[in-house]
Formats: sequence, C-alpha cells, structure tokens
Amino acid sequence: MHASDIRKGMHSLLRGLTPQQVEQLAQALVGQKVAAGHALINEGDRPTGLMFLLQGSVEIFKHGPDGQRQSLAKADAPTLLGEMSLITERASSATVIALSECELQLLTKAQFQRLIASDSIAAYKLVMIVAGVLAARLAKLDRQILELTGHWNL
Repeated sequence: MHASDIRKGMHSLLRGLTPQQVEQLAQALVGQKVAAGHALINEGDRPTGLMFLLQGSVEIFKHGPDGQRQSLAKADAPTLLGEMSLITERASSATVIALSECELQLLTKAQFQRLIASDSIAAYKLVMIVAGVLAARLAKLDRQILELTGHWNL
C-alpha cells in the first residue's frame, strides 16, 4: 500500500482525529503483511499491540476445552484488532487468522506508551476510539447472550 492509502485507511478508522493527529499516530506505526492462513494474533500469546487492518479479511476464534475451534467473528478491513492489548497486560483472548492476504499497521504498546507520556492528544483520542470499539463489542455480546438464553427481560 502507498503511504496515502495507509493514511486514508487510518483516517476512516480514526474518526474525530485531525489529519495532523492521524499523521502523528502513523509515524509510530510499523507496517506488516500477513499471508492468507497465517495468524495475526495467537490466543494465549503476549499481545504485540493495536493492529489497524487496512486490507484483507480475518477470522477470530477461540479454542474450546476440547481443543475445537469456535468461530467468534469474521472481520473485513478497515478495522481494529488487538485493542485490549493497549489497555491490559493480559494474554491475547482469541486467535486471529488471515482469510486473505492482509496489510496492517501495528502500534506497539511501547510506542503507545511513549505517545501517552508525551501528552499526545492523538493517543488520548485513540483511547476513546478503542473504548467505543470495546463498548460496541460488549453490547453485541450482550445481545448474543440474550438470544441464546431467551432472557430478554434482564
């Protein structure tokens, strides 16, 4: 991907940030390509950081107690992956496998912490975006639990 395409993809994910703030974050990112069938994130591994998936599609799954894969979701670019790694020190909660060749930009936890330490407004706005993503995923999980249990009056 060209730099202008990367910035455009990031800007679509980072609504509310100015072009200068997107550029500040982009300066801290590391580009990666992942071939179809390969893992971007492995359940149980130490997280690497926040991934801006700019091209491609992925499947997110967990391993059940019997070792079987349980698909949680499929996601297409542009989207964020690994957002919990910016907030917690916990191991990755799921595996993410590339369904097609993926291009992503990685914001490592160390780079994010440097941005926070420098009082970067872009980093603080990114926290708000990540909180919104997590809240939306929690609301979706709530709906799924209600559908599975039939307890709509909780």
